[in-house]
Amino acid sequence: MDFEDGPVQARALRTLTLRHRRWLAIEQMLVPALLNLVLNGGIAWLIFRSHESLLLWGESGVGIDLMITGFLLPFAICLINSTVIRRQVERGKIPMIEMVSPLSGMARSSSLWRALVLATMGVGLGALPLLAVVGLLEPMSVTAFVGLKGVWAGLLAAVVSPVIAWWALVGASE
Repeated sequence: MDFEDGPVQARALRTLTLRHRRWLAIEQMLVPALLNLVLNGGIAWLIFRSHESLLLWGESGVGIDLMITGFLLPFAICLINSTVIRRQVERGKIPMIEMVSPLSGMARSSSLWRALVLATMGVGLGALPLLAVVGLLEPMSVTAFVGLKGVWAGLLAAVVSPVIAWWALVGASE
């Protein structure tokens, strides 16, 4: 989405505009979901393609892979997107916004702190429950795991990316 309508306005917008909502929905939810579905599914296939079946733990175990993804995906998205969005707001490519909500306090936190919080939640609320499900499905075929990993990473990105973008937008607008 192109937000360039002119120079950065001196005061922040009070609400999310339609353009902000589209940007959040398409560039910060749909695109990361599709990208992570393909990327993480591909990585899973590259790592596990030589195995006949996969277990949760052990040599052909997928448990550590899922936990690492649950941590690194939100962590990396937060650090990268926070920097990119701040620069885009500074350059006027994304209009500033003024939002007040119970979660806007996180926007004032450092990107590293937000990344650590979301990464911890990615493991605790995402990877650990998924490990319980995978444990019920083992042994699992490589194809099934590639699909599961891709879909899970896509869903995780679709959940955390708009939150990260909103925090970064609010933080950069102050």
